[in-house]
Amino acid sequence: MAQIPKPKAYRVDIVEHDRFLGSELDESLYFDNEDEARNYVQTFNSKNTARTAPEWYMVAEYRGMV
Repeated sequence: MAQIPKPKAYRVDIVEHDRFLGSELDESLYFDNEDEARNYVQTFNSKNTARTAPEWYMVAEYRGMV
């Protein structure tokens, strides 16, 4: 059996938060490099501008290299 090297990828999780149901992982995204992953998180989270946490919202969380 041939072995292949583990590809290097940077993971970002999209997490759904609900005041009544808690939080859960919605999806995981994988990027070729750290800068792309961190930029995605910053852009995604830039929409969260409320001064207090709403009843429902989603947030991107950088998880690092996997």
